[in-house]
Amino acid sequence: MFEYKKACVYTRVSTDEQAKEGYSISEQERMAKAAIEAKGWEYVGTFSDPGVTGRKLDRPGLNAMIDAIKAGSVEAVVIYKLDRLSRKQKDTMTLIEDVFLANEVYLYSLNEALDTSTPWGRAMIGILSAFNQMESETIQMRTTDGRLAKAERGGYAGGKPPIGYRSLDGELVVVPEEAEIVRRVFSLRKQGGTMMGIAEDLNQNGYRTKSGKLFRHSAIQTILNNERMYRGIHKYGNGYEGHHEPILEEDD
Repeated sequence: MFEYKKACVYTRVSTDEQAKEGYSISEQERMAKAAIEAKGWEYVGTFSDPGVTGRKLDRPGLNAMIDAIKAGSVEAVVIYKLDRLSRKQKDTMTLIEDVFLANEVYLYSLNEALDTSTPWGRAMIGILSAFNQMESETIQMRTTDGRLAKAERGGYAGGKPPIGYRSLDGELVVVPEEAEIVRRVFSLRKQGGTMMGIAEDLNQNGYRTKSGKLFRHSAIQTILNNERMYRGIHKYGNGYEGHHEPILEEDD
């Protein structure tokens, strides 16, 4: 059994989980720090990945924690729930075997009351990680099915609305000031303007992107590529057509 002295906390929420009770970053950290104090360990810090999916391992907070483990500054990791570590069984076991056990670091999960200090604990972590992956894949499938059903009815099936629109109650709604930009782009293009030249025109006249940045030629290309959407038609999945208020008219 390892000696557990320097303990850190790892927290994570994905975007669709941030509002759920018990999953918030602050609540995860609070409970994990309480457990560290109760065990008499030394708290050395928290590594966090807010708004990051658990379906991939390349996360800033997780990478920083792995570096700390390899540097020997962390001897124990406390998490609120196993799926905070990863949503994939393979990735969970890779972290357990190649990071934690390889560096003699103890992992403790509060929700499942499991740890890596015993063969039984490691076996149960493997089993639970398989169920976590199944749950994640089921949620993903239901989300896709729901979007397809909405698209079949002609509604907006999700995704980031392009400049000119915003999403309201699942429908695309025209944003007047952005629609003005779209019409200007197509008008200048019709007059023979280059993408770089159109971007310069917009910037010089005070127009900005949705995020408030200057326009670049790539943003102009994206607008031009969305012509069908700006004419009131968008496609999703296998080609379901949705209809919304167009920004471009026939003569644009």
